[in-house]
Amino acid sequence: MLVGVFFLLSSQNAVAQGVDKFLALGTSSTSGVYYPVGKAIAGLINAHRLEHGIRCIAYSTGGSVYNIHALASGELDLAITCMDLAYHAYNGSSIFDSFGPNRNLRVITALYDMPVAIIVKNDSGISCFEDLPGKRINIGNLGSAKRTIADLLFKVMGWSRKDFSKVLELPTKKMDGAFCNGEVNILIQALGIPASFYDRIMRECGGKFLDIPAEVINKVRRDNPLFENARIPGGLYPNNPNEVSTFKTNVVLITSSRLHNKSIYQVAKAIFHDIGQFKGKHPALMNFNPDNMIRENIIPFHTGALQYYREKGLK
Repeated sequence: MLVGVFFLLSSQNAVAQGVDKFLALGTSSTSGVYYPVGKAIAGLINAHRLEHGIRCIAYSTGGSVYNIHALASGELDLAITCMDLAYHAYNGSSIFDSFGPNRNLRVITALYDMPVAIIVKNDSGISCFEDLPGKRINIGNLGSAKRTIADLLFKVMGWSRKDFSKVLELPTKKMDGAFCNGEVNILIQALGIPASFYDRIMRECGGKFLDIPAEVINKVRRDNPLFENARIPGGLYPNNPNEVSTFKTNVVLITSSRLHNKSIYQVAKAIFHDIGQFKGKHPALMNFNPDNMIRENIIPFHTGALQYYREKGLK
């Protein structure tokens, strides 16, 4: 009873100070990496809710693009997305061209790298990137990062849906079933590594990563300079003894300028107060460190996050 009274008083005090007492955090499918990382962030915020009066709930959503739109509409207060998509939303370019610039977007921190993965079956007869046309492919659900990457690959390769025998638009939570039962034999995916999804696909369904040729990566990067060259290490998963070439983007936690500085200060504090604890929340966060995560961004940092970083000598 006393705890409930204390929380009520703390929440009322937060409102009086203009702090947002409830934060909705958008992630992705429960099968992806965004979701457990988002749950971890919410848990760290909530661990001190009696002190700051803020509560955070992480929601499963349609993914990166959906999260940006939901943040703009006020449905979400925090969102996990890709830096390249956040950049285009901020500037009103690429797939966000018809919406115009969203200058209210703000970065809190980068979280981890997300390499693109082309996955095929060992027995599919697909041995190189040029073998993909004519096969059954999943390009991902609308609003997800994998869908925007699939659309990008189709564009740079000059592919259309007619170039494939079957094109599906399944989210992560339905992709593995379709792949394992032979409904599709090509998956386009982008997750932080290591990921349990990849382990399951490789171990149970005979999947393997496919190299993306250097000329294809160069075409992607020529029009999308925010992507970087990357490699998926060999030996992480069954059937994949050798590293593969690909490209990657950065996963970031973003918010809106409408959120109170004190609220975002507490979000940054929850993440950076004990970096070791945060890194232990998910394997994809193992390389998380301040030098890389709060480097200069092409989108402004939220003032509340900057305040915390400067107080702690991080920027």
